[in-house]
Amino acid sequence: MDQNRNEKVTGEDFFLDYFNSDRVFNTLKRADYLLLRAIQSRAGERGRPGRTYLADLAAALDIPIPTLSKTVERLQDKGLVAWKTDNAAGQTYVKLTSKAVELMDDESRRMKTAYERIRAEIDEKDLKQSLETARKVAEILNETRRESV
Repeated sequence: MDQNRNEKVTGEDFFLDYFNSDRVFNTLKRADYLLLRAIQSRAGERGRPGRTYLADLAAALDIPIPTLSKTVERLQDKGLVAWKTDNAAGQTYVKLTSKAVELMDDESRRMKTAYERIRAEIDEKDLKQSLETARKVAEILNETRRESV
């Protein structure tokens, strides 16, 4: 973990980008959190506040719309998103519910707290080496997966 990147890392980034662990999540699954975060970050891209169009989200995430639709439907069943149709645009969009925002805030706080504890209890050199090793392992696993396809 280089020094410049280290200064920019937040608790959330650490778990989502580096550590990649489901264990820190309590109320949401990591995959759900990531999708909700993507919805949240793209809300209003077309100048319509709070709306994330399914087609835009599918393109940004490189996920086929039918696959994304099933996932969004599951999130809707959990009360995490509202799925609506914009008749003027002729497309569907999703909005986070207050429940989703609350759960995401809770998970983000949990990640930040865990990260702060990790930073306090693990020496910088040890943490840097551990993250570098984890990064190498992830690269090998990704390469192995690509080679077997």
